[in-house]
Amino acid sequence: MHIKTTFILLLSIYVISVILNSLKSNGNVGHFSLPLILMGFLFLSYSALSVFLTIKINKIGSFDWISSNPSIRNIALFFGMMAILYAFFNAIMIKLDWSTYQYQSIAKVKDLMAYTAYIWVPLLMIIPFGLFIYQNGSPIHTGLSFRLPLMLNVFIGCALYMYFNFDFLKYIITRPQSEELYHNKQTLENIHNCKKVTDILYYTRVSNEKVVVDSAMTKIKSFPDWEKQLSDLLGNCHPADYYWPEVYHFLSTYSVENIQTMVEPFGESITCLTVMVTNLVNNEATSPNDLNSLNLDKMLSSIEYQFSDHYMQFDNQLVLLSKALLEVKRNDFREKTGELVKAIELCRKKFIEIEK
Repeated sequence: MHIKTTFILLLSIYVISVILNSLKSNGNVGHFSLPLILMGFLFLSYSALSVFLTIKINKIGSFDWISSNPSIRNIALFFGMMAILYAFFNAIMIKLDWSTYQYQSIAKVKDLMAYTAYIWVPLLMIIPFGLFIYQNGSPIHTGLSFRLPLMLNVFIGCALYMYFNFDFLKYIITRPQSEELYHNKQTLENIHNCKKVTDILYYTRVSNEKVVVDSAMTKIKSFPDWEKQLSDLLGNCHPADYYWPEVYHFLSTYSVENIQTMVEPFGESITCLTVMVTNLVNNEATSPNDLNSLNLDKMLSSIEYQFSDHYMQFDNQLVLLSKALLEVKRNDFREKTGELVKAIELCRKKFIEIEK
């Protein structure tokens, strides 16, 4: 294969992976195997073309600056390419699974760099390779514009490997006064940088440290429209988004003044949960524990705590949700769905008796 053809294929796969990763809504890849499989295929294709292109360029003599000894040069190229591909792989995974990094915020420069690494990390190899291939006779491989990006890419890959595999380096980088103190410091900084209520909800869980919860509540209430943001989160729920049910944790614990404005959106969110239940059980890659991400128990607690005067407006939606759980055919889900159906029916029975 011609070297320019190889480069064009490499560039095309890079562009496709960036587009797919950018279009995909943030979520846990554990819920859906298709995005992971697709990105895995693109990564393997990118890796094969990168290695092939590196071999082609090496044969031209463009890596002679590494060492005059062919054996040493080939060994250096092998480990350098492994570091480059390792960096790209981790960049892809960080973006695919960003929602699991609860204590990171793209409002911070270093977190933004990590979040967008799937875009800029591959360019550290693509740009110098492209300049070399289309150099038109210019000896670019002897210049810093060719060497520095590649060396930086290798350094990033090695640093990531050491960070994930050697605890002493992680300790040096984080420099925690104590694990708990450092964790709280980072969390409070993230809360301070949050731009909307949605980004702060997780921190209001009572399982967090009190200083974290207090800071999160103060930040939420600093938004003049914080109740509207909660209402919009419920009313605009999307079955493909597994983060919005976090609002149930909040509503099951903290009072809302204008609860009347949330009645209709709350009912719509239960309908959304019904669709999400069906989508989950129809996905062979899921397990019963994935139903926990929907926070159905917290949804019922929210009804009892916030919406006791409006329960009958949710009864039809709860009936449909219970029916969706009962109709699950998978044997591995039966115990879990049975527990949830029982909880829903207990909630319905309680309020129906009150209405009588």
